[in-house]
Amino acid sequence: MELTQLLQFKTIAECKTMTQAAEKLHISQPALSTGLKKLEEELGVQLFERKKNNITLNKAGKIAFTYACAILGQAEEMKNTFRQYAKENNLIKLGFCDPGPMRFSAPLLQKSNQNIAISSELVDDETSLLNQLLSRKYDAIITLEKINQPDIESIPFAKEQLMLSIPINDELASKKSINLHKYQNREFAVYRSYCAFERKIKKFMDWLTERPHITVYTDYFIFRQMLEQKNVLSFTTRLVQTYRNDGKRSIIPLEDEIVSATYWISYHKDNKKRLNSILNWVKENALMLLGTDI
Repeated sequence: MELTQLLQFKTIAECKTMTQAAEKLHISQPALSTGLKKLEEELGVQLFERKKNNITLNKAGKIAFTYACAILGQAEEMKNTFRQYAKENNLIKLGFCDPGPMRFSAPLLQKSNQNIAISSELVDDETSLLNQLLSRKYDAIITLEKINQPDIESIPFAKEQLMLSIPINDELASKKSINLHKYQNREFAVYRSYCAFERKIKKFMDWLTERPHITVYTDYFIFRQMLEQKNVLSFTTRLVQTYRNDGKRSIIPLEDEIVSATYWISYHKDNKKRLNSILNWVKENALMLLGTDI
């Protein structure tokens, strides 16, 4: 049982219609219905009397509502306590959807903001990241989707792009850019981590891994050993190549479509002043992060 389920249950009980509850929670009605069904299955009882135009709590539902209010109240009290603790200890918590932007930017952010402590955590689920931003677990989140909610602001954070990693003695190493569709018969080694960026360019990655002469690795350490031993074409990204050393290789941009994406940093509007130094760093370093000014 999760706090999200209890919050959804409480909201349904207060709104008395699934439609109004879904609108208030900014989720779809089918997702809300699924969450309620899961909660009822976990408790082993139905919680509502369902009528044509509304739903009301039954006897079991009223008992559950009392518990839900108490649990959510204690959870909010706990969050407020640690929110105050974080402010007093000058800690800013960032949540990232991908390791690339986190490993690239976190050390630079901390170096440029030595008067504050910056915590960076990886959460490979953008919906979960948004929920944790809304619940104030994170002061800001970095995702591949711009957040469109009234109390949330988003600005571009960094650009990511898939790039070729080519042995320096390869004939392609001197090129400024490459269209991969012209080199389908070359031998490739691909490490697939199924991260958020890979999901964003899934169409291209699926096309790539279906080509002949492609070896796909899901174990990073085996992939690294292969990279050091074989002169095959491989891949990195615009951000990853700044901290991952591929050895004696040239890093070449791809001309193919759908191989790039933009990360966004999102935060509560009322938290903007506290994040001022972080946001200023993003704007001042836009050329490095995005390849353009903002």
